[in-house]
Amino acid sequence: MDINICKSSNNQGAKWTKDGLTRQHAYCTFNLTEKMNKGAWRMTINTNIPTENIKLWVMKVVEHSADGKTYQLKSKYEYWPQTIDVQFRLTYEKGDVPLDGSCSSNVEPIEEIAILSSTNIIERHEWEKDGKKYMNGKCVLPIAERLDDFYIAITLDQDTSGIKVGTTFSEDSNGRWYILKNKWTTHPPELQFNFIITFDSDTMPNGNCAILTGGNPEPPSTQSPPPAPTIPSTETTTANMVVVNSYQDNGKMKMQATCDLPIDMPLESFYILLFFTEDTSDLEIWVGKEEQADPDGRWYLVKNNHNANLPSISFPFHVRYSGSQEPSGICKLYSEDLEPIILKPTTPTTSTEPQTTTTLPSTTTQQRSSPITITTRPPTRPTTATQPPTVITTRPPTSTTTTTQQQTSQQTTASTTPAAATTTTTPEATTTKQSVATKYDYPKVLELSILFYEAQRSGKLPSNNRIPFRGDSALGDKGFSGEDLTGGWYDAGDGVKFNLPMASATTILSWGLSQWQDAYEAAGQLELMYDSIKWPLDYLQKCWIESKNLYYCQVADGNKDHAFWGRPEDMTYTRDAFAVSTSKPGSDVAGETVSAFASASIAFAIKDPAYSAELLSKAKTLYTFAKTYRGKYSDSVPEANPFYTSYSGYEDELCLSAAMLYKATKEQKYLNDAEGFATTNAGWAFSWDEKIVACQLLIFQETGDLKYKTPVINFMKDFMSGSVKNTNCGLAFRLKWGSNRYAANAAFIALMAADTPGFSQAEEYKTWAMSQIHYMLGDNNYKMSYQIGYGNNYPRKPHHRASSCPDMPAPCNNAQQYSPSDNPQILYGALVGGPDENDFYEDKRDDYIKNEVAVDYNAGFQSAAAGLLHFAIEETLPQAPPSKC
Repeated sequence: MDINICKSSNNQGAKWTKDGLTRQHAYCTFNLTEKMNKGAWRMTINTNIPTENIKLWVMKVVEHSADGKTYQLKSKYEYWPQTIDVQFRLTYEKGDVPLDGSCSSNVEPIEEIAILSSTNIIERHEWEKDGKKYMNGKCVLPIAERLDDFYIAITLDQDTSGIKVGTTFSEDSNGRWYILKNKWTTHPPELQFNFIITFDSDTMPNGNCAILTGGNPEPPSTQSPPPAPTIPSTETTTANMVVVNSYQDNGKMKMQATCDLPIDMPLESFYILLFFTEDTSDLEIWVGKEEQADPDGRWYLVKNNHNANLPSISFPFHVRYSGSQEPSGICKLYSEDLEPIILKPTTPTTSTEPQTTTTLPSTTTQQRSSPITITTRPPTRPTTATQPPTVITTRPPTSTTTTTQQQTSQQTTASTTPAAATTTTTPEATTTKQSVATKYDYPKVLELSILFYEAQRSGKLPSNNRIPFRGDSALGDKGFSGEDLTGGWYDAGDGVKFNLPMASATTILSWGLSQWQDAYEAAGQLELMYDSIKWPLDYLQKCWIESKNLYYCQVADGNKDHAFWGRPEDMTYTRDAFAVSTSKPGSDVAGETVSAFASASIAFAIKDPAYSAELLSKAKTLYTFAKTYRGKYSDSVPEANPFYTSYSGYEDELCLSAAMLYKATKEQKYLNDAEGFATTNAGWAFSWDEKIVACQLLIFQETGDLKYKTPVINFMKDFMSGSVKNTNCGLAFRLKWGSNRYAANAAFIALMAADTPGFSQAEEYKTWAMSQIHYMLGDNNYKMSYQIGYGNNYPRKPHHRASSCPDMPAPCNNAQQYSPSDNPQILYGALVGGPDENDFYEDKRDDYIKNEVAVDYNAGFQSAAAGLLHFAIEETLPQAPPSKC
């Protein structure tokens, strides 16, 4: 078989030249069908040009020719049956002839089979005949070119008893997989085929299909993978990688992740071995040194450079990846010295997404270090009746708020709340009575979302607290000199107060309120909304110690907090405060807080002029601090990592803060600053970290300068029909972590642009924004609401400590975290993270990617709902787009 040369374009460091000598990584792939004892596996490498030496890991050199064109090898370790890449590095004199060669062995080389495309089974339908159960299924597989000779592999998540479709090439005795051979030539752009599965279980099978080309495919293996090669060391523990965030760096995707490896004794010398399920590159680490790496980035071996102390080793890292989703993986800790090794990693099983995985050992594509896995996600598809249009009536709310938990009727007001008891509210002054028909109940969305923010409150709660399972908490939060830091919002399902996402959410909510106050008036929520945003604003003001040029940006260590599962009222761990200063700058977190103060000063200008002036004064002095002492807060405050690392830098926050100050003051110096910090590139997203599109839109609103309008248009093009993938059911899918959040924030930008004179596509922006918010409310494949409490079909198990706890005095601990039961408390109004790129979602508490909630998740969603209600009131809201599912 030919040598596979690792290409530099795909493998960082696959080839390099030093001191006139070229070093080239290469590999040959073999299929071990039986156990091979140490030394029993023999191999020969022949090259077309002389080489100086060879470096190997799996094999060792027995003899070689004088010119280095032939190497005789034998295995260093014992190996079990598996598919394995024999990787090596050849050193040779730089010349005009490219390196080439071949491998031969006493074991069978693997014939490579390519998976051209794969997709989930769709349009599943169950029926019975003559006492047997049948399921209709369909697969639509994209193809780029004509296919004359190929196979189709259908992989299922349960036993079946037969398939009806054309000719079956081979099948599993238990009906877990079927391989089909094509009869006809297929042409682009896609291959569609239908089939019928016979099954016996209570639930329909689910799975996926893949197009295979080249060779004769072997059946998928559903057996446990064979043991890995013998390793001359002591493995002490294994941990799943936890993905913290993903971001774009120089046009390529990177992910931030961490492994937490528990230890029972201090370690002076150890290794950590990282395995990934997909190709990666450019590993960045801070707690060790990379000793070895797979050319494809499927694994890395890291040697420690610091001692490890009890109770665990925290191992954060960043790594590049090329797919649309972050690779999963595992970390293994070894407590003794390792010889250089190359392992054949099996696909790690992670706890972040439950899934059924079957492995195709012989269907690997070129330059792969582990088997291709076909993943099937069998969703439970709850359905509800189609929701009727909602008629929104604007009228003065009653002074008493009545509890309801059902779907609202067509004639609604938003003065009803789903709290557990009757609650007295302050009547609001509305004068006109006006009805508009909308597909979904936007006032209810606003009402519920405000309730969620009340559930996130920290500190001493007011006497009119409407959340029955919440009480006073974190009353001891203090600064370095005893400053009062109580109040604010807990970030997500935890007990940390992270000021960057908190301030970002406050900015978006305040901006939405000042732009679309009529929506909150119509919903009967205006006073409650003012009260809602005042809670974080009061806390954020406490954090700015102007006399010391000190800004507290975080309360509580995320690592300590996340080790605790229980009520905020029961927290006993030490809650440290963290700050930025003149010597430890944090322009991003300080700048975002300026934006919150400035936008809220506009919102409160008529409601409470004194409070508005107080906020604006704080905004000005904090802006001076943020602009003068520049730096990323996550560089100054390590405890912010890896939770809210500032990847986009601080210029975008300074841009938005200056633009918002100009909007509030009309002082030219702030506009000059904003334009100085602005760029004319389209933003990648709008989130707690990326603010540039908001700054561009705000500058255009205030000045009409077209150079800031263009990047907003391009941002919307990307989300509506460009680089941002859309799921089959229509959600703009930027990233899997909080997928609803990214789509909702983009919808907010779309509506803000639509409400700004000068955008010719205003109607398209409204329609698109409606499609995103409607997806989250029910226009999805599950016909469910991703906002808890809206309608009757919504998530019941959010990743949220407080709502997972039973009523006091019952204990609350890790048993609640992993309980299969619904949360005892309904977390009304929270928007859960959302589905993956295939519209798959599972209501599972320990899935913090899809099912956690956060203050920044709700902000764009709530403000977008306010924008839609505003246009409905103005009678300029287009007809609701049809659901795609």
